[in-house]
Amino acid sequence: MNTGKKRNTLVMSIYRELAEEFLGTFAAEPKTEVAIGDLLINFDIVAGDPSQDPTFSEHLAKADAIAIVVRFLDVLSLEKIKNIYRHLPDQISIPVAIFMLRDKGEADFKISCPSCGQKLWLRDTDVAKRGRCPNCTKPFIILSQGDHLKSQLMLPDKVAVFKGIRNNPESFKTVLLKLLDSTPAGIKPADLNISDEASKNATVRIQIQNT
Repeated sequence: MNTGKKRNTLVMSIYRELAEEFLGTFAAEPKTEVAIGDLLINFDIVAGDPSQDPTFSEHLAKADAIAIVVRFLDVLSLEKIKNIYRHLPDQISIPVAIFMLRDKGEADFKISCPSCGQKLWLRDTDVAKRGRCPNCTKPFIILSQGDHLKSQLMLPDKVAVFKGIRNNPESFKTVLLKLLDSTPAGIKPADLNISDEASKNATVRIQIQNT
């Protein structure tokens, strides 16, 4: 990286508050230019459905990298995240990565059952175990939060998924610099067949099967 080189980072999220929380780790206000490492980075935000933003193409044209910020991975959130990908070019030539926000010391995370969409509450210590959904009773291997996202959206390996600790600037700076210093990446998500019946509002504890 060149010392003092300016880079524009487009921050995308299904909720503007989440994108602004991500920016607040680096700067007091959105679009503030800040120095991180050897780079001078200008942040920009597109939140919600990109098709509803008439200036989205202009934001995209100026971007040197795209950071997509997510928090929870229930079926409704995944559908909205997929909608963001749908509006990115198939052969995008700039690096793209997903930033997953976690609280310091947080040992739990929420996903949806891959079979029926029931919201599930899991522990990090459950990862790699065989669980059973209490709603549809179908068993599945429990993936980490990042691997679950990549699996559900069928993301290629070159699309990185980073975990950052909320209100911890160093955890975000390190991974952001990795994104800006990475080789070009692209996103071409697979279609997800999600029905209204798959949406379950109540979050329940995953059932762990004894081996």
